Amino acid sequence: MIGWVVVCGAMLVILVGGLVTNQMPMAVAAPVLVLPVAVAAGFAVVQWWQVRSCGAERASWWHLAGIAAALLAWVLYPTTPGILVTDSNARAACYSLYQPTPGCLSRAAQALTYHELVWWLTGGLILAAALLTRRSRIAAWGAIPLALAGCLLATHFLQLLLLYYHAGPGPI
Repeated sequence: MIGWVVVCGAMLVILVGGLVTNQMPMAVAAPVLVLPVAVAAGFAVVQWWQVRSCGAERASWWHLAGIAAALLAWVLYPTTPGILVTDSNARAACYSLYQPTPGCLSRAAQALTYHELVWWLTGGLILAAALLTRRSRIAAWGAIPLALAGCLLATHFLQLLLLYYHAGPGPI
């Protein structure tokens, strides 16, 4: 029962937090997205340790469906805002923003690097949760909010770049 409360609570906080912190600074958005995942991970490790130490029955293999859902969300969630979808480097991103200045190149390179770093780190953490799945159901299902939080955080770096350069639809 605690597992469902922790995982559903983390999911709810991440979804609401992702909407609320969409255009806020990273100092506000990162804790809102990372804290629920850290709490769920803490509960997952405690459950893994309890099952391992007392020799309780392991979770069934169908709990890997949580890992599969997390991997699916991680791969399919769009982490690049519309105007930057086809841009794979800082120069192309700055030309999309109509600001090919040295300042833009620096900011865009940093945003793209952090975006990729967070996205791949999220994938690694999902695989780490998969290793805990047989002894921790919370780890299996907690990977879903982990995937969403990682994707939202990766998106946030590029969203802040767009916000800084005021890119987006203008008045019609």
